Amino acid sequence: MEPSFICIGFQKCGTTSLYDLFKKNKNVYLTEDVKEPMFYRVPFMRWFLGRRWYCQRYFGHYVEAVLGKTDNACEVGLITGRRGHADSADSGTAPATPAAAQNPSPMGHHKLIAGEINAGLGYKNCAKWVGRDFAPNTKLVFMMRDPADRCYSAYKYFLALGFLPVSAVAYDIKHGHAEGFDHYVRSVLCHKERRREIMKKRFKYMCFSQGNYATIIKEYLRYFPRANMKFVFFEDFVTDQETVTKDIMHFLGIPEDSDMVFPVKSNETNFRAVAPLSPLFLKIMQALYYLFFEFLSLGRRCPAFFNGFMNFYDWSMEHLTRPDTGNEKMFSRTRELLNRYYRRQVEQVADLTGRKVPQRWGRTE
Repeated sequence: MEPSFICIGFQKCGTTSLYDLFKKNKNVYLTEDVKEPMFYRVPFMRWFLGRRWYCQRYFGHYVEAVLGKTDNACEVGLITGRRGHADSADSGTAPATPAAAQNPSPMGHHKLIAGEINAGLGYKNCAKWVGRDFAPNTKLVFMMRDPADRCYSAYKYFLALGFLPVSAVAYDIKHGHAEGFDHYVRSVLCHKERRREIMKKRFKYMCFSQGNYATIIKEYLRYFPRANMKFVFFEDFVTDQETVTKDIMHFLGIPEDSDMVFPVKSNETNFRAVAPLSPLFLKIMQALYYLFFEFLSLGRRCPAFFNGFMNFYDWSMEHLTRPDTGNEKMFSRTRELLNRYYRRQVEQVADLTGRKVPQRWGRTE
């Protein structure tokens, strides 16, 4: 079974909320066990495992789902942002279950719309591999947000999870988010060599690279026609989630479902690291998680090991992070610097989508 649609991203632009909404629709079949597959984000795995493994791993129980016989003995969700069992459920990052398995059709035999929602498919070479593996008529959804807002949100979200330099974590702990973010932004954008490396080393500079929407969209346009792309602005999604979601469903050919309840808010909680080195340990834990439970599928084979690992990870999160209750706004000077960096990208997004970007984009306060 091959998916007929992919939500490409981007991170911190509402993709988790869309995922949680689609999970409630019995006409949708999302990737099995894994919310955001790492398959195309880890080029070696794509080369080593192959396309057939992808279809079998993430959509191998499609027929059983159509018949209402999907086995959900193991549910592997998104580990990023998880902090205790109760928090993970409240934040919308609870273990993922295929939508059709959660809501089997009373008729039992109807076609499901299969797809993947993955906010990390804007990294280097993702477009190339996706373009090679998927038919040109595959439908793509891009969710975008004011690049400066997205950058700050990503910074706060990933700060305690090992995706930023130790020096940035240490500075943030001492000075707070607003000052720490300003310091980090200037350390990259005001450094010519680092600034040039942003799109070459996208994972290293993930706070910045994922806001270069136009560049990434153009990469996908090499393989997929513009008519098969849907562009969604986060600001519109937040203002009227129901209307925008139904518009996306119409584009993807997904029937509406009365079980879908609006609005849904996910990934609302951020965390602070208790020490500069604690995020490195959590990063290692996440790498082991994806290796063991996504690529090796040990969750299904060894459910006791899976539960033990997740309990230890939750314990680690409880002791290595603390809830982030601050509400510091980005400095105006930081926003102005980011606006200058993204200005050309924003102009190109308007040209590519044929729409005006929201008024909030590029604001100075």
